[in-house]
Amino acid sequence: MALMFPKLRMKKDISFIYLLFGVILTYFSSYLPDLTGVVGIEGTRISSIAAFGSLNGMIYGPLWGAVISGTGMFLHEINKAGYLSKSTFDMLSPFLIMLSSVVAGLMVNRNHKAALTIFGSLIFAWYLFELGRNVFFYPWFHIVVLVAFLIFEKNSIYSIHSRTYVFISLFFAALIGVLSDHMAGSILYSHVIELGAEEFRSVIFLYPLERLILALGATFVAFFFFSIIKEIILSSEDLEDEFSRLKSQDIDDYLYNDVIPIIENKNKD
Repeated sequence: MALMFPKLRMKKDISFIYLLFGVILTYFSSYLPDLTGVVGIEGTRISSIAAFGSLNGMIYGPLWGAVISGTGMFLHEINKAGYLSKSTFDMLSPFLIMLSSVVAGLMVNRNHKAALTIFGSLIFAWYLFELGRNVFFYPWFHIVVLVAFLIFEKNSIYSIHSRTYVFISLFFAALIGVLSDHMAGSILYSHVIELGAEEFRSVIFLYPLERLILALGATFVAFFFFSIIKEIILSSEDLEDEFSRLKSQDIDDYLYNDVIPIIENKNKD
């Protein structure tokens, strides 16, 4: 056990640095240019950090991805002056990003049932309120994405190992993640800010565009990341095979050059 301890310790250190890197990257992503004027409501903006919600979930998983997203965004928020005087919506925004990480992480882990249950529940929750029933067509894009994913997953079983399948799967994970954030945010925003039906009607063809942009950004980064990891794993397997071959060759040399001559000499004696 003593010989294995350094390896275990090193693995924990690497994991901690890996998680810390995610928090730092998420924190500084808050300073990236925001999407403004896309949502259609004056004075609103879509933070670029929304893309990192899905990205963290896809890379770190639903649990640690949510922790990293929430920590990074919370640190950014409290670093700005007047955090406690902000609106309720701004103070709760980190939890929306965390939700995006949870859903995207579940999707990548192929826990589709749990992810789609959350996603579908948010769509259903929209219709529980009078505003949602007045603007019943607001989640049209969410429903289209849900149906499109179910069709894709049902008909792509034979291409599961292709790079195209991986990219599209990551895109759906990122898109459903940011749309979960959007749906929860819309419900919260409608109650905290008390927007009327007209404001939501004005953005029904605009919010899909900004969510697609956010999802594509997260998808390209995640696809690049997983491609790199795949190459590292394949290289590691090749190195392991090479070391095994060299080790076997050393043993053979030792047997033929050292052990066998000794045995032969003893037999002669």
